Formats: sequence, structure tokens, C-alpha cells
Amino acid sequence: MVRLGWIRSPQSIEVRFGTSRAGAVDVALYTTASVDAIPAAHPEVDFEQLRSVEKGRRSPLAALAKQAAVA
Repeated sequence: MVRLGWIRSPQSIEVRFGTSRAGAVDVALYTTASVDAIPAAHPEVDFEQLRSVEKGRRSPLAALAKQAAVA
């Protein structure tokens, strides 16, 4: 959804693993309101199907993201 431009992170935080900066990563934070607004903004997507994708399976959104990158 980020790659599709459907949602943006208003801020991020740095999360550290261990005591070294080498183990630090930035984690994007999203508001619940922006996440909750996605289904209404994109009725063309079957969100029930997305929720049923099994672990290890590719999301149907991956094809949309690939199409958006080409366009």
C-alpha cells in the first residue's frame, strides 16, 4: 500500500537492537485513521481476499504495485 502511494507515514522512530547503532532501524508509524480510510478509498480491491492470503503467499497487491511502477 505504501508502494502504491495509498498511505504515507507521517513520522518514523528509530528502534535499536542491542547496544550498537549498527542494529538500529527506522520504523514507519501510521495513524489508525489513515489505515482505516484505505478500503473506502479503494473499493476496487477485495480486502476480504487480502485478509485470507496464507503465510508465504504473495499478496494480490504486489501485482498492482508492479503495474504502478511500470506506469
